[in-house]
Amino acid sequence: MNRYCQLLLGTVFAALALGWGSAPVGAPAKAKPTTTIKMVTYGQLTKHNTHRLAAVREAARQAILQTTKAKSSRVPAVYQVKLPTHMTKKAGLAKQGLRMPLLKNSFKLTHVTVPYSALTGKIVNQYLPKANRTQKVNTKKMVALTFDDGPDKTLTPRLLKTLKKAHVHATFFEVGQSVKRYPKIARAVLANGNELANHSWNHPNFGSIGTKKTAQQVMRTNQAIYQATKTLPQYVRPPYGSITAAEGRKIQQPIIRWSVDSRDWAYLNAQKDIKEVMKDTRGGDIILMHDVHKQSVAAVPTIIKRLKAKGYKLVTVSELLNNQALPGLQYFGAHDSRIVGK
Repeated sequence: MNRYCQLLLGTVFAALALGWGSAPVGAPAKAKPTTTIKMVTYGQLTKHNTHRLAAVREAARQAILQTTKAKSSRVPAVYQVKLPTHMTKKAGLAKQGLRMPLLKNSFKLTHVTVPYSALTGKIVNQYLPKANRTQKVNTKKMVALTFDDGPDKTLTPRLLKTLKKAHVHATFFEVGQSVKRYPKIARAVLANGNELANHSWNHPNFGSIGTKKTAQQVMRTNQAIYQATKTLPQYVRPPYGSITAAEGRKIQQPIIRWSVDSRDWAYLNAQKDIKEVMKDTRGGDIILMHDVHKQSVAAVPTIIKRLKAKGYKLVTVSELLNNQALPGLQYFGAHDSRIVGK
């Protein structure tokens, strides 16, 4: 045997001794399970309700901003993303949420996953985990306190303390320029479990400035609120309650009106504020007040005490409307919704 063959055989024997090339000891590794995603149409998700589909788009915009950790300067861009308008298009029911395919966009996302918690009341219950489904609520003893025109540097924090002490939550419709001036107070509103919503940039009458300027007012305020809190506000309340059908379609957010007007801005008298609210409030009402008048804020403890004494539970707008407020509609109370502009 020549020298070459001897070297070759030696290498083979050494390899066998070390176990090179042999099968691994133990059971074979299991293949990773594939994630099953059920595809459904937007028509199925919304029962072919165009307002519900608009609500899905609204939730998707928030998810896009959060997914990309976008700065507030990107808020206008998220409204340019082409989101589904056709009921035959499909999305996937994934474990983490609704997986929505996206067309080419400036955020460079091929899809976005919207958490199911953001879709409560927006898509039908059968497509939601049980924890995120709406349940029937009895609004006969529920009312929603709402406050406009803040945040105020002094009065809003005072009001927040009152609400916290009474274990009550409310909805604050804030003016964009004030949010920009006092972002810490806007964050405090949410930190205490209240809701924060859009009340225009500087309080003009929407009906007199036209659709384009109205949309700019809302967008600028959405941007300010997102900059302060990293969340887009769900609702819009038009100053003076003035809004046209065209403006409602353009805004793409639910419009919240009221059924009880305290007229606190006219009285500037705490006792009259209390009397007006107690005289008119019934179950399912949305009460309008302001957190920029010291007399109004001073009236709130007594209003809360007397409403509770009558058996009313004071809740946010979302709770009162059972998380089912939809874009294109305006809400005056728990049982009074209308097409915007009508």
